Amino acid sequence: MNRIVFVEDDAEVGSLIAAYLAKHDIDVIVEPRGDRAEDLILTTQPDLVLLDIMLPGKDGMTICRDLRHRWQGPIVLLTSLDSDMNHILALEMGACDYILKTTPPAVLLARLRLHLRQSEQTQQAKKSSGERAYAA
Repeated sequence: MNRIVFVEDDAEVGSLIAAYLAKHDIDVIVEPRGDRAEDLILTTQPDLVLLDIMLPGKDGMTICRDLRHRWQGPIVLLTSLDSDMNHILALEMGACDYILKTTPPAVLLARLRLHLRQSEQTQQAKKSSGERAYAA
């Protein structure tokens, strides 16, 4: 079973998405505060991180940028902010994808599964070549 850390301050959104993903064999740990996200991610070493942008304590863009230097797993931003500049900034800061909260749950699931598969393939290739799969 894959494990995701979902950093989302809206409790209703967090629980709805976590429940939907759990039905599809993805374990979700929801963290409502941005300033606690990095420690949780580095401690639990999830298979993927799903981040909102507007968070209390520390915003998702900053978390993405800071985390990318210490953790190499997939980071996906899930947000209501729909501007070209935010899309570009997120991808430049190291996010693998930028998904709007209006995206249907089945499409969100498909995109998360895509990133999980790609990450697993990358880890397997690195293990085969003797490299470390994730930076500690």
